[in-house]
Amino acid sequence: SSKMAIINNGPLDVSEQDDRTYRHITLPNKLQVLLIHDPETEKASAALDTRVGCMSDPADTQGIAHFLEHMLFMGTEKYPDENEYSKFLSAHGGASNAYTDSEDTVYYFDVNQDHLTGALDRFAQFFIKPLFTESATSREMNAVDSENAKNQQTDVWRFMQLKKSLARPDHPFYNFGTGNLETLRDLPTSAGVNLRERLLEFHAKYYSANQMRLVVLGKNPLDELQQLVVDLFSDVPNKDYEAPRFEPNPYTSLGLQVQVVPVKDSRILEITWPTPSVEALFDSKPMNYLSHLIGHEGEGSILSLLKEKGWANSLSAGNFSSGSAFAVFGCQVDCTEEGLSNTDGIVEIIYQYIAMLRKEGPKEWVHNESRDIAAMNFRFKSKSKPINYAVSCVTGMHNYPPQKTLSASSLFYEFNPDAVTMVLDCLTPKNMLLMIASRKFEGQTNKEERWYKTAYNLDEISASSLESWANPAQIDSKLRLPDPNDFIATDFTLTEPPKTIADPQSPELVFSDEVLDVWYQHFGRFDKPKTNMMVFIHSPVAYDSPESMVLTNLYAQMCVEELNEFAYAADIAGCRFDISANRKGIELALFGYSHKLPILLKQVATTISSPKLDEAMFERLKDRLTKTYGNFAFNQPYQHAMFHESLVLETPRWNYP
Repeated sequence: SSKMAIINNGPLDVSEQDDRTYRHITLPNKLQVLLIHDPETEKASAALDTRVGCMSDPADTQGIAHFLEHMLFMGTEKYPDENEYSKFLSAHGGASNAYTDSEDTVYYFDVNQDHLTGALDRFAQFFIKPLFTESATSREMNAVDSENAKNQQTDVWRFMQLKKSLARPDHPFYNFGTGNLETLRDLPTSAGVNLRERLLEFHAKYYSANQMRLVVLGKNPLDELQQLVVDLFSDVPNKDYEAPRFEPNPYTSLGLQVQVVPVKDSRILEITWPTPSVEALFDSKPMNYLSHLIGHEGEGSILSLLKEKGWANSLSAGNFSSGSAFAVFGCQVDCTEEGLSNTDGIVEIIYQYIAMLRKEGPKEWVHNESRDIAAMNFRFKSKSKPINYAVSCVTGMHNYPPQKTLSASSLFYEFNPDAVTMVLDCLTPKNMLLMIASRKFEGQTNKEERWYKTAYNLDEISASSLESWANPAQIDSKLRLPDPNDFIATDFTLTEPPKTIADPQSPELVFSDEVLDVWYQHFGRFDKPKTNMMVFIHSPVAYDSPESMVLTNLYAQMCVEELNEFAYAADIAGCRFDISANRKGIELALFGYSHKLPILLKQVATTISSPKLDEAMFERLKDRLTKTYGNFAFNQPYQHAMFHESLVLETPRWNYP
């Protein structure tokens, strides 16, 4: 019987404080399923990841994987009404969404616990018998087209497609994944391609049970959840389909510089380097090792030196995109005006740091710090919303062995210096795409990207620059590995509530004078060695005029900036703070492991009460805030609507010019 053929894939590594229970099974049709029983949840959720995305789009129907994702919502044989699924969910406290990535398409929903069966039945039919009616097909193209229209003026989308457009045209990375009326209606029509037939073919070919992963989370016991999944998903057809394989490097040659005109007034320098795929290296995480060092913000870091020179506001580095065939490691710098005049100098510092890393070699103590922090965070992980948890579990299932489904994205299992060296070897000038985005290139470009009409220039970097960056004559003495991190908690004892507190379950005023009120609440039920602290500093002048609002904002940002180098190590170790301005004054938030939080609190309090207020820093942050206010105009329409709603409802409320 089919019951015999259900395979249990063995126990999972679970966080020790997790009160949920799990079962990882494979159905007879080879669909792998993770069942999650959460005794406390009010909402049930499910997510399905099918291993096909826009890199599998045929060249003559670009955007079809994304279009198909839309079409599955438009009725199935069992539930032909177009809005049946979404109507059912919204009637029962639920919501749903989906997204198409390069190699995956992920569908997910949540719903009130007692309606899981009805929701899951409607959901399962997407993968069994969708209708793809002619009328819905022609109408839903417009929805895809307007989604593309909404992205047209967003720099993230524009830059992403620009980088794709520089790949080899015969590599699927080059494709336009969103799709629009031109790629889904006009071009296919003129080539005599029937799009509905193409949709059916695509679904029949790629939507195969053996390439799907499903997560179902609910209050029901595991046996009940398993029976539900067996009843509803056993009919998903299995074609024993092998996931597509792609060529490793999408670029023919690199060592290129792109100058691009952004929509927003931004100044960005970004270097990206294609690398071999790191999907199978989750035990050692070489990308994390390098992003931790290259993206560091403490003393000795790239950012620390760039800020000292007045060239940058912020920097981020890491795995920019990861797939089965290749990955992209990137480093992005938010430049100041002066930094933009010294882009070669910034690139030089980045390559000096990389040369220093090569000289030092991979360090086990650096890996061990990341490993210990990850183990601590996994041990004391807080629950996320059921819908988010289902999605985060399902997206790893294609890559991780069953036992590590929950842990592989977090934990470091081994130190692998060869893997670090393998990625580091890719970070060379002749393997880089250097992109500089600035409004100053307006009117000086000679190329236009096809899908977003982005204006840009493309140049090969001179051999002499490539050579001098590849072999720096010397390494700035300020560039070095970070100090060992003193903020990593080692004492996880839970605090007892003070004896003086009458009822530990409710907040109590424990201190009060003419300046300060302190409220305390003991949360025994969370059983975590963590503290959350909120401080409100009330000031009537914080918002009494537009000028006051701007000055309060700058004061908060300057305090954060002054603390950044000191607090970066704390941030990595899970002790975080934020200082922000609001209409009533300044708000300070601190949260993290109780063992080390007081050290951070002391430094934050000292800085807030007597900041240095360095003039060069003031000018840099004033410039950054001016840009932020100016860029508000380029936000999406719904963001403007929400902002204006608050203008009408609150008083006083200052508008942007």
